[in-house]
Amino acid sequence: MFGTVKRIIDWCGSFKRNLYIGFAFSFFSGWFAAMPVIWAANMIGKLVECKGQGKAVSTVWIGKSIVILLFFIFLRFLFDYLRARFQESISYELIARDRLAVGDALKRVSLGYFQNMNTGTILNSITTGLHTLEGMGIRMIDNFVGGYLNFICILLWLTCMNWRVGLIAVTGAAVSLIFLLIISKYSTRNAPILAAANRDLTGAILEYARGLSVVKSFGKAFYSMESMKKACRDSRDINLKIEWGYIPYNALHLLALKTASVCIVIAAFYLGFSGQLDFTYMMFVILLSFHVFGSLEPIAD
Repeated sequence: MFGTVKRIIDWCGSFKRNLYIGFAFSFFSGWFAAMPVIWAANMIGKLVECKGQGKAVSTVWIGKSIVILLFFIFLRFLFDYLRARFQESISYELIARDRLAVGDALKRVSLGYFQNMNTGTILNSITTGLHTLEGMGIRMIDNFVGGYLNFICILLWLTCMNWRVGLIAVTGAAVSLIFLLIISKYSTRNAPILAAANRDLTGAILEYARGLSVVKSFGKAFYSMESMKKACRDSRDINLKIEWGYIPYNALHLLALKTASVCIVIAAFYLGFSGQLDFTYMMFVILLSFHVFGSLEPIAD
């Protein structure tokens, strides 16, 4: 997993600066994503304390709170927008460059190259392979790096309130990371098989389409489909194998995060009732427990 992330970052080349700036904006986006929850917990705590002390609650804070919450939401939108402006175009520009480079290279090869090299391999590389990298490369980096940056933002808030709560959050993230590494290892092991299956499927479809007019003239269209059917079955089998291997570990990854959230809530109640956290901080922790792992859950996707 970490090796893949490093390879994609190295692939960015001259666009690394934009990538890193996008990470910084992602960090601030995560910070302001937590602020509405923290402000809401603060207002709930003040409301309950005022009621407990028999004090009147000022209605002025209702309007102020709405304005403050809208301001936090705007800042999160702003930093998300800036992150997208710096990062989203990187993969499209790099893939366009690489496609042109492949095209220039193919123009210089001899005609015998296409007789010795499977055209399905070439077509699959410049279509399916590059398209996957184009659509998922930078997005995967943002999900991984940005997800953990957002987690660190909220973790800092939790740790400032009580170090025990922060320790529970770190433990949950560490356990989920173990299952993410297992998923990554499993996918890495099956990736060459999947690439070969896609290459064979592309080649079989091209072969069938090119020879269709000939085999139909001899009434052998059914027999000419056997290689394409086999390629479809092979592609189906390896995709199902990858999916069935992914599901249990992804479930365990999510279970670790959900269990940690529940443990944080239990710890917040315990610390609050034992007097180690005041009511406002207890509300902080309870509300943030439902938000702290939100950016880590989609990483396995």
